[in-house]
Amino acid sequence: MQSKMAEIKLSADELCVEAERIFQWISDLCNKDTRPVAMRELCDRQDYIEGLGPLMWHAFGAVSGLMQELIAVYVYSTALENEISTLQAQRVCSAIGLVQIIGSHPDTAPQLLHSQFMAYLLPLLRMTRQTRAVEHVRLSVMGVICGMLELDSLEVVQFFLGTELIPLMLRQLELGSRMMKIKSALVLHRIVENDVGLEFVCRHQARLLHLISTLAHVVHQLTLEPEPGILKHVVHTYVRLTDNRMANELLVEHLPEQLRNGYFCEESLLGYEQAPFELGVLNRKVHLALSTNIEQEAD
Repeated sequence: MQSKMAEIKLSADELCVEAERIFQWISDLCNKDTRPVAMRELCDRQDYIEGLGPLMWHAFGAVSGLMQELIAVYVYSTALENEISTLQAQRVCSAIGLVQIIGSHPDTAPQLLHSQFMAYLLPLLRMTRQTRAVEHVRLSVMGVICGMLELDSLEVVQFFLGTELIPLMLRQLELGSRMMKIKSALVLHRIVENDVGLEFVCRHQARLLHLISTLAHVVHQLTLEPEPGILKHVVHTYVRLTDNRMANELLVEHLPEQLRNGYFCEESLLGYEQAPFELGVLNRKVHLALSTNIEQEAD
């Protein structure tokens, strides 16, 4: 009995020590000299530190320290024409990773939006260099965006609709790396899945045509280099667009032939086994719009 009590007491003592270390690391985010180690330690332990996002958000100077890391990368990238070193990328990605923890928590995500912190993150997606370091930064920023959209919050969607996010996603969907294309397609799907997001992209025909033409170009790319992760989100976006009358009418003319003729159904796509079923749903909705148009013209 005494040995069990000793084990419990030891575990409790260890928990207290670990808690003190966590609070110290959060406090160390204020100091530029101790910040790199603190960011790394917090990132490594994020999965089992409950409420880490709110803890950092409400800690004096912690968010300010993360902001300083973001500002520093602008200085580096501007001086080196959008290039940064591997060490600089690792440091800023650690800071962005902690921002993702804050943005993925339902209690702190709205506060992060109101702070305009994202105004410092989104421009990093415009970095054009295709080096591994720059790509690491871009993917880290995408992690923040995807994490916030997973909250399924109208406020988050409305915020992103007021930024340049959609044009940035369309550009990455066409020209980005494989992982950037997957994440960009996911972001676009998340946005149009929301009623406000769907209404926004379909409000103006020029904006809608830009989206549809970009998706069609991506489908053409996928016929040359199939990637189920991209195709799945592209098809989901198309299916959601059919819920809007104007978009559905445009898809009657602009839906890629590869999505009509069963090109992607000839063999099972590992990672997207539902392709035949979901493409069938898409084509039925588009054909319904075509039939409706024919009936209206006949009347």
